[in-house]
Amino acid sequence: MEAHLQSYIQSHRLCNSGTPVLLACSGGVDSMVLATLLHGMDYKIAIAHCNFQLRGADSDADEEFVRAFAASRNLPFFTVRFDTLAFKKEKQLSTQMVARELRYQWLEEIRKNNGYHAIATAHHLDDQLETILLNISKGTGLRGLSGMAPRNGYLIRPMLTVNKKDILQFAAERNIAFREDSSNATDDYQRNLIRHQVVPPLQQINPSLHATISDFISRMHDYQQLTDAQIQLTRKKCYSENNGIAEIKTGYLRVHPAGQTILFHLLESYGFNKDHIARIYRLFTEPGDTASGQQFFSDSHRIVMDRKSLFIVPKDTVRDNYKVIEQLPDQIIFNNYKIQCSVLPVHELNMKQSERYAYFDADKIRFPLSIRYAAEGDYFYPLGLSKPKTPGKAGKKKLSKYFKDQKLSQIEKENTPLLFSGEHLIWLIGHRTDDRFKVTEKTTRVLKMLVADR
Repeated sequence: MEAHLQSYIQSHRLCNSGTPVLLACSGGVDSMVLATLLHGMDYKIAIAHCNFQLRGADSDADEEFVRAFAASRNLPFFTVRFDTLAFKKEKQLSTQMVARELRYQWLEEIRKNNGYHAIATAHHLDDQLETILLNISKGTGLRGLSGMAPRNGYLIRPMLTVNKKDILQFAAERNIAFREDSSNATDDYQRNLIRHQVVPPLQQINPSLHATISDFISRMHDYQQLTDAQIQLTRKKCYSENNGIAEIKTGYLRVHPAGQTILFHLLESYGFNKDHIARIYRLFTEPGDTASGQQFFSDSHRIVMDRKSLFIVPKDTVRDNYKVIEQLPDQIIFNNYKIQCSVLPVHELNMKQSERYAYFDADKIRFPLSIRYAAEGDYFYPLGLSKPKTPGKAGKKKLSKYFKDQKLSQIEKENTPLLFSGEHLIWLIGHRTDDRFKVTEKTTRVLKMLVADR
């Protein structure tokens, strides 16, 4: 088994003999075999044990057993006791889920605080089989069919291709002591139910089930690699990011036969689940404009739906909402905007037709200037939009109506800053200026403003 383990560690570049590794050790046969193997192969390991205090004296005996093992081999030892049932009540999660969360948070703290390069667990091939079956029972994609990876960040799993039968045989041959967890014999937990009630009939159907599942996992990993590569190509056709806001063009997904699956891959990293994604996909593929303005929320992000796009915005984005300028600077910084400012004689003016530029009669400007985002009741007199009955003269227009007429998305509405001179809105920055402050034949000095790259 040593040769098999060494080959697996090297082929997946999990660690080397000089790499300090923190080994999660429950005291059960799996972790005791892995600890014995790694120590015997001269890997630099430390032992970490979680006492979840779920089995009374047995839990304490497990802790002392692992402590004694570490001491007998002069290995660094870390332990912690959790009031797991109290955490379960607080988190409203299953016992297994809360124990898993507590375990990995604590192991990562120990790893970071003590300079260990990786956290090793004793997950094996039977765990892989149970994981895949559990994933199938709950609905999964390729990633779930691939089971656990040899490495996930700092977490390594050196025994993933070793089956339980071989682990038990190795422990017996080497007289490796271990502790039995009585809860493993019950069907109270989902994994135990699969282990005791589902796997045995499958082994009757296929006596080579472990070899088959190992080959299956290898194929699923390859398919996952192919899928990831294809998703990256697809992403370029419909996905972009600008100033921390992601945009997905829905037209491509609407006509693609696997549009909903593509959408899942694009959104899963933002914390949106399959139910969210199914609803979003249904909204923008239904006839009519039912999607525009709809919003969805994950723990970390918000999706705003528009007629042709989905915008994904971080929920915890920190930005300035208001800025006051008492006197004209060379440039104004407001969140993602950098606005260059200058005042020049009108005869030196060379006006450029671009929404990045704004030109005002400098003598009409009153300080302080201020910048903020749109609010209910805002209005202005859009330059170039004449009243129907009085050509050449701009009329008053509510900002909300202007946004609608210009077909600005909800995200554009939320993120377009407004420049005010006193109480007067004079510029939708990057869009349009106010007619009342335009340069005329009577203008002598011009305030020139340019939205520059930041």
